[in-house]
Amino acid sequence: MQLFNDDCLKVLPTIPDNSVDLIITSPPYNKKGLLGKTKLGNQIWKKFNIDYKTYNDDMSEKEYQLWIIKFLNECYRLIKPNGSIFFNHKPRRYKNKCYLPTDFVSKSNANLYQMIIWDRKNSPNIRNDILIPSTEHIYWFCKDKPKVFRNNVDSKYRSEVWTINPERQKEHPAPFPLQLVNNCIQLSTQENDLVLDPFMGSGTTGVACKNLNRNFIGIEMDKGYFDIAKQRIESTLF
Repeated sequence: MQLFNDDCLKVLPTIPDNSVDLIITSPPYNKKGLLGKTKLGNQIWKKFNIDYKTYNDDMSEKEYQLWIIKFLNECYRLIKPNGSIFFNHKPRRYKNKCYLPTDFVSKSNANLYQMIIWDRKNSPNIRNDILIPSTEHIYWFCKDKPKVFRNNVDSKYRSEVWTINPERQKEHPAPFPLQLVNNCIQLSTQENDLVLDPFMGSGTTGVACKNLNRNFIGIEMDKGYFDIAKQRIESTLF
């Protein structure tokens, strides 16, 4: 178990090629940058705005897309030939248009193996001029052909639509549900394989790895979230 309180694009280059079995992560979505502003928008998650403590989430859209492509290329370098990347993102709206992350993540070196639809069943969006956006995308990327252990996943998650309620946590604005992470780990790894989460957040991937006996590398640049993640993971029993 290795935990880094740092920028992932500083840590990832120190990890050897073809050394990681699985990468699971969800980057910041750059919602404020897409809107061309840094003030808080109308996206509400329970009692607080989707806002991070250290990261402003306000790059120019061009800069953000290049940053994501660079990040995915680094992930592609790290995974083994039979490894997997599960990359969570969502459609975003600007000036009455829907912008799909597929438009730019497809420009990376990573090969799209399958796309999973995460049906969240609800949404923090309070707009009343569109249908309620209740899904996100999980891009399953690979290098060659990934290891797949479909029978290890609960039968209700063996289709490409996963219905999982979002996690409710006061410490982080957008934590991964534990079930979603468990699915990714059980689907693509075996015990003692190495799992990496470059945007560790509150540490859910690390908790899942400890529960499922996987080795784990977690990276989180925000000191507050890093401390929360470290405490959660260390307090998780095998």
